[in-house]
Amino acid sequence: MAITQNKRLLLELGSMGFSSVVMTEDQFKVICERGEPLCYYALYDSKVVCGSLPNVKFVLSELTCNELDRLSRAQLKLSLEGIARSDEISSINNLYRGIRSYIRGSCCKRGKIPLSDVEVLECCKESLDPEVCDLFFKVKEMRIKREPVSYWTVRRFLKYLERVK
Repeated sequence: MAITQNKRLLLELGSMGFSSVVMTEDQFKVICERGEPLCYYALYDSKVVCGSLPNVKFVLSELTCNELDRLSRAQLKLSLEGIARSDEISSINNLYRGIRSYIRGSCCKRGKIPLSDVEVLECCKESLDPEVCDLFFKVKEMRIKREPVSYWTVRRFLKYLERVK
C-alpha cells in the first residue's frame, strides 16, 4: 500500500511485481472511518518501509465484519477456480485465506479482529464450531507443507458456510 498523490507510483510498483493499492491520505482516512478491513490491516498488521502512516483512527463497524465475510466467500470461489485450473498453490492459499477471513469476520462481530494464526485459532475455539477450527488448522498445516488441497476439502468449507448462513 502506498499513501501518496502520485498515481505513477502504482505503475512503478506494478513493474516490480507488487500488487499495490495507492491512495491519498484523505482516501485512507475515509476507509478508516468507514471500517474497511484494508485500513485495519495497514494500521495493525503491516510493516512501514518508507515514510509513516497518517495519524488516523480505525472505526470497527458492521461494514468491517460484512466485508470480512464477503471476502471469505470470494476466496472460497478462488480456491475452487484454482482446483479447476489444477493450480494447487492458488487453491490451498485461497482456501486458507477464506477460512481465516470467515473466522476473523465472526470474531469481528464480537469486537475483535485476530491477526496472527494463533490469535485466529484462539478466537475460533472461544466461540465457533470446532469443525471450522479444525478445518482451519488442517488447511494451515497443508499450506505450510505445500500439500495439494482436494475438491472435497474445499467443499467441506462450502458446506459449512451453507449450514451456518
